Amino acid sequence: MRGVGQLALRSMDPQRAAEFYESAFGFRRRAGDETGVDLELAGFELSFRRGDQATRDGLQIGFRVDTASEVDAWAQELAQRGFAVLAPPSGDRWEGMRSFRIADPEGRQVAVFYVFPA
Repeated sequence: MRGVGQLALRSMDPQRAAEFYESAFGFRRRAGDETGVDLELAGFELSFRRGDQATRDGLQIGFRVDTASEVDAWAQELAQRGFAVLAPPSGDRWEGMRSFRIADPEGRQVAVFYVFPA
């Protein structure tokens, strides 16, 4: 096994959810219709399927970056583009991780994080 390659979530509005991830993180749309949308980024597929309720309770999606400074840069760029940063960048080498969080249109927590080497 090489790793996780796909995540499928229920969404009340798959098109709106897909547009958020395309705009915020650069996902590319692979397929879509009225029942759902499939996105792709660096070999990872993120899918949204229409449902009566969005998958979100207890769920956080995390995007790993290569440096701690990238965490800060992503937070600054997304804030400047109008995305609401829920938790500003925090954490340091002592804590082992630096991250920030935003929420997608349906309230799912989305983190951008860097893990310091041990």
